[in-house]
Amino acid sequence: MSPRKAAKAPRTAAKAPRKAARRRGRSAGAWMAAGFAPLALGLASGGLSTPPVGASAAGMVPIGDYIEATAAIPSRGLSSPEEEVLETWAKPRPNKSRLGDCGWYGSEGADKDTNLRKNRTDLPPVYHAVSFEAITNLPSPMSATTRRDKWNQAQRDTIAPFDGVPVTVTGFVVVVRPQKNNSEATNCGAHGEDNTDWHIALVGYSGDTEDKAVVVEPTPRIKRHHPNWTPETLAPYVSAGDSVRVSGYLLYDPVHKGHLGRYRQTLWEVHPIHRIEVFDKGRWVDLDAP
Repeated sequence: MSPRKAAKAPRTAAKAPRKAARRRGRSAGAWMAAGFAPLALGLASGGLSTPPVGASAAGMVPIGDYIEATAAIPSRGLSSPEEEVLETWAKPRPNKSRLGDCGWYGSEGADKDTNLRKNRTDLPPVYHAVSFEAITNLPSPMSATTRRDKWNQAQRDTIAPFDGVPVTVTGFVVVVRPQKNNSEATNCGAHGEDNTDWHIALVGYSGDTEDKAVVVEPTPRIKRHHPNWTPETLAPYVSAGDSVRVSGYLLYDPVHKGHLGRYRQTLWEVHPIHRIEVFDKGRWVDLDAP
């Protein structure tokens, strides 16, 4: 059997275990001094130019309650993804968005704490590129209930330093699972492609099976702004050996504890995702590109 192929994102050597003092010692000013890495469609591929340092979603043109994230928001550290998610990285506060009659908390009586995060449509000023293992190694309060609004403070404190961090991660798509025939409380129990998420299984090495996946999810509130995001468009990259790169918010989703060991290896997700890029013919291409 041939060796498993790692994703195209360059990997740095494994770092020492996290040390709280080092994490908290990195100031925001140090990150700004480092500057932004080129965009996926930037100078290296002859596409869009790199945005200036400090570029943010605040200066972009809103479309309804959403701002397009196809190219204007940079991913910092693409050439050397971090091997851990740092506590010092900003975690933007989720906005409150509606989808038709479905509000930001989803169904009445549902888990408001989780659903508010799933249904957010706000965008960050920057994404932090991280390795696949940086996500799978995040702490997980496995004894906690499937509703985070019922958690105790210690369980909340376990995920709080990382939940909502905007990240970019590279891997291989094993399967795309549209949920149009299913329903979830976050989407008020609605059915159909326009009202449901996708569950995309992303693995760190070509050949890994779905039980090794991190789930990344486009949501109906985000998908409607990305007409090129279809199962047919992604089909050539499913189990095909070509890397896929997604950007969005880290989210701990306790709802799917029953999926562990079969459809995923962690309850940490990238959810919602705002950008999908594919490695095609030697260069990164945004799935939104015409």
